[in-house]
Amino acid sequence: MRTVEDRRGVTWICLELPDSPVVATTGTELVTVECNSGADRVQIAVAPGWDGWDEQTLAETILAQLAKG
Repeated sequence: MRTVEDRRGVTWICLELPDSPVVATTGTELVTVECNSGADRVQIAVAPGWDGWDEQTLAETILAQLAKG
């Protein structure tokens, strides 16, 4: 589990889903992470070790997925 604050000041709680890892079409191993702000929820497919990313990288990944809808 990891919490992160985005540039808007919204706090997200992120958890790796138990059915991870998945293999992407590129053949790269990815895990599915669900992030919830209370108002919004997104799922992102990222490389293992995502919980070690710096706060900005994780927050921008969440916001990019949120923008996709």
